[in-house]
Amino acid sequence: MSVGRAGAPLAAALDTLARSLAPRAGSLAVTLFGDVIAPQGNSVWLGDLVAAMRDFGLNERQARTALFRLVREGWLEARAVGRRSLYAYTPWGQRQYARAAERIYAVDSPTWDGQWTLVSNVALAPATRDELKRRLGWLGFGALGAGLLAHPRAPQAALADTLRELDCGEQVVVWRASAALDAPLVTLARGAWRLDELGPRFAEFVARFAPFEALLHGAVAPREAFILRVLLVHEYRRILLRSADLPPELLPAAWPGHAARALATRLYQHLHVPACTHARALLGNENGPLPAPEPAFAARFGGLAAGV
Repeated sequence: MSVGRAGAPLAAALDTLARSLAPRAGSLAVTLFGDVIAPQGNSVWLGDLVAAMRDFGLNERQARTALFRLVREGWLEARAVGRRSLYAYTPWGQRQYARAAERIYAVDSPTWDGQWTLVSNVALAPATRDELKRRLGWLGFGALGAGLLAHPRAPQAALADTLRELDCGEQVVVWRASAALDAPLVTLARGAWRLDELGPRFAEFVARFAPFEALLHGAVAPREAFILRVLLVHEYRRILLRSADLPPELLPAAWPGHAARALATRLYQHLHVPACTHARALLGNENGPLPAPEPAFAARFGGLAAGV
């Protein structure tokens, strides 16, 4: 990938970052739709999307193959307009990313009342059980054992919608319970949410992106802002959706996830205006350039400055 001819430190650092992350085409397309396209009209010309993915080191064949796969899996839908093709999130795909977005763009987790939401899926067929575990993992559920998932602050509406989508509500037992905050529970949470694995990943995220704060003084070129914002959300999303919004009582001291969230917030707030400017110049649909972001976009990361 090349972010331009300029030999500026920001351009060089972006080039190094993109090469080290080497995002996969399908996963990057989900990030582009969720972070950029969905809040700015939710449809885009195929050719424009392929051109955007080229900026992340992905060629046309890789991009088209990944998009075809996402259509087949139900995330995206394609529509012919004359000789051109428009791609958009399906209603199902948009719901999945909207649930994830509530976690990705949050600033603080709600306080914990000591209650757990427990989900027993032992009665499900293996394929449905695995799919439920996967989708509830996106919401932050951890596996406490065979057939038992738990979340300390589960989003109840998203849980109900997921059970309804999989048509398994009558076979799944959901209840609320409390437990003493003692050492065994802390140890259990550490294993169920793989904190020993995720902690270093959050720390690596901080190490990769923190240097950009010193490089973003003053105005940032729209193209560079767009590339950095997409890579920021892409990597943060990939780590965050494998973790859970555990309360401080259950996390190790100096949990690096807090520093990662704070860094993502600061960088996104700095980048969003020029990044949206580039998105509107680069991407379009049958109505012209992508529109300005929908009003809800301004609530990301605790509130974004006006100016898009």
